[in-house]
Amino acid sequence: MIYDMIYPFASAIENFIKCNIITHTKTPCFVDYDTIFFPDNVKHFVRHKKWNPFTEYHYFGHWISARQNGRLPMIAGATACWSRKTLDDIAEVYRTMPRDNAKGERGKCEDRAQATEEATTALCLNQHLNISAYAARDDELREHITVAKFDDQLTWNRTEQGEWWYWRGKPAGVGQMENSISIRPIGLHKYKSVAEIQGMHGAFFGEPGNNQIMRLKPHAKKYVLKVRKAMGVDK
Repeated sequence: MIYDMIYPFASAIENFIKCNIITHTKTPCFVDYDTIFFPDNVKHFVRHKKWNPFTEYHYFGHWISARQNGRLPMIAGATACWSRKTLDDIAEVYRTMPRDNAKGERGKCEDRAQATEEATTALCLNQHLNISAYAARDDELREHITVAKFDDQLTWNRTEQGEWWYWRGKPAGVGQMENSISIRPIGLHKYKSVAEIQGMHGAFFGEPGNNQIMRLKPHAKKYVLKVRKAMGVDK
């Protein structure tokens, strides 16, 4: 039995291109269903970097060090963004990638049993296009994308917690606690229920001083108000 772990994802990319669904998309992002996505902040990030999505290779998001030996650093699946050139050039690689039911890491760009999208993407982009995962951080080394609920991640303290997988491989000066998340977020992860999603929309885009904002813990409320101001929601 051939495993279809990666192929459906690759096939979707190719079909999007063939059908011109994303013909004019400069920076496509693959976003988990439980991530609150801020597309305008993707544009802001790319403009700030002065990147050309049509002529340059880019693969960015929340950079994480590999948890298994032999794996490359990768972008967490919460939100992974590519330049348009990356998407165009990797599509054929994905379409023709070998498919097997062999298990275990083999250092090959392939669709296999127990493969994960994040690890396979990092490997295939590196082997075929010489692209490495790039950390989406702002000038103050704050993350644009979270891997946990933002109010939880704002409490994470590297000094106290030590080098668990979240901190492993990140630069010494990367933001911690209330300085850990950019005020121009691209993706905030782990919001699954309708009530959570509606609450997040109200907090970040609703009327000033609404109930969703007032219910937040002080550190979360402080962050939300900074985001609203940075994005022009509050004048």
